[in-house]
Amino acid sequence: MTAGSIAVLIVDDHPLLRQGLKTLLELEGEIRVVGQASNGPEALRLVDQLKPDVILLDINMPGMNGIEVAEILREKHPAVAILVLTIHDNETYVKEMIRSGAKGYLLKDAEPREVIAAIKKVAAGESVYPTDLMERVMEHYHKLEVKFGKLQSAAAISDLALTSRELEILRYIVEGMSNKEIAAALFISEKTVKNHITSLLRKLDVEDRTQAAVWAVSQGLFAQH
Repeated sequence: MTAGSIAVLIVDDHPLLRQGLKTLLELEGEIRVVGQASNGPEALRLVDQLKPDVILLDINMPGMNGIEVAEILREKHPAVAILVLTIHDNETYVKEMIRSGAKGYLLKDAEPREVIAAIKKVAAGESVYPTDLMERVMEHYHKLEVKFGKLQSAAAISDLALTSRELEILRYIVEGMSNKEIAAALFISEKTVKNHITSLLRKLDVEDRTQAAVWAVSQGLFAQH
């Protein structure tokens, strides 16, 4: 990010939608739309050229879909935050985009303020996924036992040596709270929250907050929520 603004590249095969998003985002002083692409190859060229902070990415596009684009970006430009904007209210797509490195997933009927807030969050390194979609994804992970073996007891959880504070923060992550919101709820600094999350991710052997949330629910933690 430069001069306090977030550089955004819009990738969608519908010109009217791209222009509408551009108009919306340019009303927000902290966001700059640096380019638009109508397909995957064009998007990849523009990322190389423009170095955006965030790519607002559709899934269904001709030739190369958003999942393929995300996979390439994860390898070539891991610092670019991918925020999916799609019509697909489908846990399979969510799962694939998580696996491909997307930091967020929104439906195209989201409120403008939600889109703006999500862009700011993913640019800050946070993950943004709708609660209802994540519940379905987590159920899917739970059934397939993807990546993680099922913990059989509270003792197994204790083997991870999670502190009570880390478990508390993990619960808030599952609930979709930002670092700032967690800090306010616990009356601690955001830096302290980040330190706890770094330790938590290391102990769980996961890459980010989204995978930590997937792990927690797949193990039946916080089931009452």
